[in-house]
Amino acid sequence: MTAPDLDPAGPPATRDRLVEAISAHGPITARQLAERFGLTSAAVRRHLAALEAEDVIAEHEMPVAHRGRGRPSKAFVLSKSAHDHLPGGYDELAVMAVEELARRGDEAVARLAERRVADWEAALAEAVAVREAAGEKVTISRKVELLAELLTSRGYATTVRPLHVPLPTPGARSGSSPRTLVTAQLCHGHCPVLDVAADHPELCEAETRVISRIIGAPVQRLATLAQGAHCCTTHIPLTEGRTS
Repeated sequence: MTAPDLDPAGPPATRDRLVEAISAHGPITARQLAERFGLTSAAVRRHLAALEAEDVIAEHEMPVAHRGRGRPSKAFVLSKSAHDHLPGGYDELAVMAVEELARRGDEAVARLAERRVADWEAALAEAVAVREAAGEKVTISRKVELLAELLTSRGYATTVRPLHVPLPTPGARSGSSPRTLVTAQLCHGHCPVLDVAADHPELCEAETRVISRIIGAPVQRLATLAQGAHCCTTHIPLTEGRTS
């Protein structure tokens, strides 16, 4: 997305790259962006100030647990205005069509939602087959990464954020390695059907079901852009292992 009439001291291409990174990886700080693109923090902050002034990005309140000591760093996500102007997978006619279906009953919208994501499984299976034919062993974690790439190509600005959750081990021997639940969060920085999904959560529910079928395990949608979150987040269980 190009933000017009921004800081004339910086090239638009740099701002575009910052906006793309914020969309995919937000909430993200100026220092993290500077490290990602090899820029000075001062230069990044100038771009961010201009983008914030134009309502392209917005400051995001970081949870206390993520702040660390000292003054909390500002983190940024795309603004609601930016989401409204990003390319979508629908237009005014499509919105009207969904509303017309809704008048015929919730089942009609649910069938449309399923049909919209029906090819995700086939597309992901093809991507997996190509890599396995090349000799790659496609693990569940790798499959999640391929799914993120597929969804990004569909306009979702998707990233994978791995998580390791310690599990309680009553009666564990001293010095033994703790059990750890290995999970991931699939995060969509943009939703190409945001305006429709805000009124018709069937679209989000269909996405969650197809992701669960692709992974072969129950997944949980934790937050959605349609509900006002800064990104759509889906919790995906991977494996249970041990840490060193």
